[in-house]
Amino acid sequence: MCFIFLVFMILGMFGMMQGNLLSSGTVSDGFLGGYALTHLCYFGILIFGIIIGFIDVLSRNNLELWGKDNNGYRRKSIKILRVQQILRKIIVRVAWIGFVFGAFCAFITAFGVFEFVTTQITYISSQYGIFLSFIFLSNTIILLRLKRGRWDRKKFRRVALVGIFISTALLSPLILSNITALNAEVRFSEAFGQNWQQEIPSEENKYFLQTSFSTAGYYLGTPSKDCNVIENILFYKNESIELYFDVYMPLKKGEGLPGQNSTLVRIHGGGWVSGDKGRSNMVQMNKYFAAQGYIVFDIQYGLYDSSIAAADSITPSYTRGDFNIDDMIRHIGVFTKYLAENANIYGANLGSVFFSGGSSGGHLASAAGLALASGNYSNTFSQNLTIKGLIPFYPSNGQMKYFGIDGSEEFLEPAKLIEPESPPCLIFQGTHDVLTYFGISNNFRNTYLTKGNTDCAIIWMLMAGHSSDFYFSGYYNQIFLYFMERFMYIHR
Repeated sequence: MCFIFLVFMILGMFGMMQGNLLSSGTVSDGFLGGYALTHLCYFGILIFGIIIGFIDVLSRNNLELWGKDNNGYRRKSIKILRVQQILRKIIVRVAWIGFVFGAFCAFITAFGVFEFVTTQITYISSQYGIFLSFIFLSNTIILLRLKRGRWDRKKFRRVALVGIFISTALLSPLILSNITALNAEVRFSEAFGQNWQQEIPSEENKYFLQTSFSTAGYYLGTPSKDCNVIENILFYKNESIELYFDVYMPLKKGEGLPGQNSTLVRIHGGGWVSGDKGRSNMVQMNKYFAAQGYIVFDIQYGLYDSSIAAADSITPSYTRGDFNIDDMIRHIGVFTKYLAENANIYGANLGSVFFSGGSSGGHLASAAGLALASGNYSNTFSQNLTIKGLIPFYPSNGQMKYFGIDGSEEFLEPAKLIEPESPPCLIFQGTHDVLTYFGISNNFRNTYLTKGNTDCAIIWMLMAGHSSDFYFSGYYNQIFLYFMERFMYIHR
């Protein structure tokens, strides 16, 4: 029975991870499969544990049930014993594989990644740490139980201690989440004033997250917000490519909501060679802010057609071409002109516009937002838009050189566009991110300060790697979302 519960625990944790992933990537509010799976697994573990407890109490003297009846063991046929031995060997090998992989995940979570492959693993290990901690702890208990009596005490204790280290290391981002949140508030207050909380009336604050982290929200996910969504609207067809956008709009035209129809332009990442709007660009984030009264545009732009992304199944072929960074900025500029001509259709407030994106999207959001705000690129951007803020997530400024992509110096390094009157900026940055080394964000903020502009804050996510906002209900994204929604309200 113990084995059954531990296996159920492992499957339940995987189920919650998958359920929340499905929920966060679904545009339609009618799809409830993700939430159903999450809640089924969460409460299933609880209910199954209670049932096991009752069976334990009622059958504690039934030695055969709990595998302690040696006479029962001897009564089994040779065929059954042989099958059990084979199953035991298979389970032990699987448990060892899980144990070694868990140790690797724990190591890079605790001490940081050191190259591209480990960065891919830390996508999962850092933000899904609570789930993985229970998974690998259960795996360790299974391994120890199967090897009890077959190992000497020293080996048994060593494996047990390593198992405890694995679970503790994977929980460390959660353990440090309070420090992360407190540090975030200090950074936010330094940049945007000590009295920023007083700028948010209580009647508006009720629409925001009330705490920077909710454990229940982590497990069960953040409920999807109702909004109106129109997908795949064409805004550019030229150069052998087609570019579309999705728009997320509040219900009832956003009346009475804190966003007041301010505009949020979201630019996807993907290393300038891959990626797409929609499911690969945080759908739940778009819906969240639309429900707060923002008009959210999730846009495409032309990508550099690289052999690196040849096997990519996410990126549409009709967005690829021989494009450099200047071309990508120009495509974003085309969208701003389209938006200026059609703002009334979507109810977008062009006097209050925010640019946001992750990784390469964070770079492009910074470059496009700063260039537009400067007023020096009127041929590229519509001047009818007023940029009120930039929100780059782990921006990859200057990293396109590793992909062989060129462009104008100021677009490759957006810090060169920063001026004393540049719009406020809020940056998400993980301390364990080697793909966009944290020095990039530091240099960006320092340039703000050098120009005499203090309106830039970095929210440092302790032990977070690249794309550590991917899990919408994770501790990193919850903390940043808490400050992001307040940043946008204060500066809209």
